[in-house]
This record gives sequence, structure tokens and C-alpha cells, in this order.
Amino acid sequence: MDIQHALGVARGDAAHLSRYMDRRERFLDMLDWSLLSESQARQASMLDELLEDDWAAAGRYIDWLIDRQTRDNAPLPGVMRFAPYPRPWHAEWITLAA
Repeated sequence: MDIQHALGVARGDAAHLSRYMDRRERFLDMLDWSLLSESQARQASMLDELLEDDWAAAGRYIDWLIDRQTRDNAPLPGVMRFAPYPRPWHAEWITLAA
């Protein structure tokens, strides 16, 4: 895979994550947290941390791709993807893990 293509995909994923995190933050600000169960509040907090970790990892991956492009510009075997879902408590995760 061409590094330019991988950079485009990674930048698109990072932008998607950023927009998702912004929308999620606005949504969570409108919630009445006292009505959530302890489990729901814990999962919401865990997802925030996972999203921040993914967004930081996407930035490091983009930096690595840029560095690799300046050094050798060799083709890549694939591209790392960053998506806000699924997470371990989502039903889709169970299908992926099986």
C-alpha cells in the first residue's frame, strides 16, 4: 500500500474520531447523570478514555507514517484503522472476538 494512501486513511480516521468525540461530549453534557446506573456511567467513562487513547495513537501513527515517508517511502503491507466502535461491551465485539 502506498504511504500517501495510508496517510489519507489515517488522517480520515483521526478526523472521524475527533468529530465523534466532540458529538459525544455535547451529548454527555446534556445527560442527567443521576439517572444513569452505575454500570452505564462506568461504561461511558471507559469509552471516553478509550477514545482519547485511540485519538492519541492515531496521531502517533500519522507522525510515524510521515517519518517513514521521508526516510524511504517504501510500500506498506496495510494500514492501521482507528474507529470509535465496537468496544468490549458492544454486541459487535463478541462477534469479532469469536
